[in-house]
Amino acid sequence: MYLKFLLFSLLMTSGLCGQTVDSVKTINRLQFGVHFGVMEHEVEFTPSRTVEALQGNSFGVALRHFDNKLVGFQAELSYVQAGWKENIDPDFATLYERSVSYAELLILTQVSIGKGTIQPLLQAGPYVSFPLSDSEKIPEDYVDPGGTLPQTYGLDFPSRINYGARVGVGLNVELGPLTLQLDGRYLAGFSDLFKNGETVVATSRRGGLGGHVALFYTFFQGGDAGAKVGK
Repeated sequence: MYLKFLLFSLLMTSGLCGQTVDSVKTINRLQFGVHFGVMEHEVEFTPSRTVEALQGNSFGVALRHFDNKLVGFQAELSYVQAGWKENIDPDFATLYERSVSYAELLILTQVSIGKGTIQPLLQAGPYVSFPLSDSEKIPEDYVDPGGTLPQTYGLDFPSRINYGARVGVGLNVELGPLTLQLDGRYLAGFSDLFKNGETVVATSRRGGLGGHVALFYTFFQGGDAGAKVGK
């Protein structure tokens, strides 16, 4: 599922870049806003585990700036709920579940096409997440098998900085000083949740797929269109 979304994003990129733009007007548009998202989170482990998605929400504040009609950037500061579910043993009545909350900073480069009310967009960029808290549910039948290295079940979640990238495909709806943004997002983690060598896990990297909505208000707009403050 995640691979299909990534391939679709790459095709969208090619399509947007292939469009010809006669002239790109210089502008200076600054917007502040709020955002909310829902994502199905997973973690890819090595050695492989039977993992299922865990739904989590995210919300926070955002800043959006364009210095021309085509390309700009978007920064988001968010509270993110993530984690994963896992089938430790098919005979267990319940799944293992680990929920983790993060403070996350995301910096996106955005390409927005068009001059009308609805403008297709593609955005991508890195994120860095700081774990705030976690909780877990362990099946009652689970017994730690012991060994040289500990399992991750029942182990304190490490306070390690997590980083990776997000890609979004969607549209901006321009409504005067307001911009409504809707996009689907794919998350790919580049760092491990658990440090290699400290547990039986060699790699543990986040993944996710979901939807996102944001509402921005224009506080300043200058350039070819003229200066606007709060209009």
